[in-house]
Order: sequence, then structure tokens, then C-alpha cells
Amino acid sequence: MPELKQFGDLYPADFDRHPVWVSCHGVDDGQPWYDAIDEETFRPFTGALPVSQADGMFLVRAAFELRDGSRLRGFITPAFHEADLGVLSPHMFVGERCFRFWGGMFGVPADVRQAFYSALGKGVKAVFPLRFSAEPGLATGAVAGWVEGFYRRSQEIQVEY
Repeated sequence: MPELKQFGDLYPADFDRHPVWVSCHGVDDGQPWYDAIDEETFRPFTGALPVSQADGMFLVRAAFELRDGSRLRGFITPAFHEADLGVLSPHMFVGERCFRFWGGMFGVPADVRQAFYSALGKGVKAVFPLRFSAEPGLATGAVAGWVEGFYRRSQEIQVEY
């Protein structure tokens, strides 16, 4: 059986060992252990690189650069369109903690946003806009972009700080 991890249990060391993780749901049906997984279960991708969004849901190691030039790491999900931040879903590691910028209908809670700034020891103007890109050679399609803040979708996409 491969190494299986829940989405929320992925840490920087996991991406050091395996730069690409694949969602088991819908990809590994037929495996004897498939009944033990759910939509949040990922495993290291062991196939040929680069991966494509057309072949499944992947989490790909990525680099982030803050407005002040600081560099951090994290992961993204390859998308068909660069403007689709909800699919790209950039996640950035600050220490061992993972922060997301796309909050969907409910947004990213204020206490999580504050924890992000506290963990960085920086304010909004030093952080945003930030850039991200998948490590070269890992994925095709839309694998880079920028983030202007924490996003929430109501009738329109809104940016919060």
C-alpha cells in the first residue's frame, strides 16, 4: 500500500520527499485499500512528470515570493486557466503551518488571516501582492499566478486583508 495522507496532514517535509501528490479519490479505484480513503486522501505521485490537471487532482510543490522579496514554499493545484485561483488554490507554508488564500463562499476567517501575519512577522504591505509558481518540470497548464490578499466569493470575488 502506498503512503496515504489526509490533505490537512501534509507538511513541508512531505513535499521535500515527494514534489507531487495525487488525490486517490477516483484515481485509485480498484485498489484493495480504496475503501479506506476519502476525498481528502492523497498519495505520492510516482508516474511520469509533468502532470496535467486533465489526469487528476494533483498537489504540486511551489515557490512563493512575497512583495518584500521574501521566499517561502508551498503547493498549488494545476489548473486549465491562470485566472482560476479557486482551482489553483495556492497554499503556503509558514514554518509547519499551511495557509490558504482562497476561502470560497465563506472566505478565510479573520483569526486565520491574523495568524498568517503573526507567523510571518509582517504586515499586509510587505506580503501582498505575492507571486507563486510550481517548480519547473512538475506540471503543465496554469501553474503560476499572483495573490492580492485573501479571497472570498459572494456575488463577486472579494479580496480581504
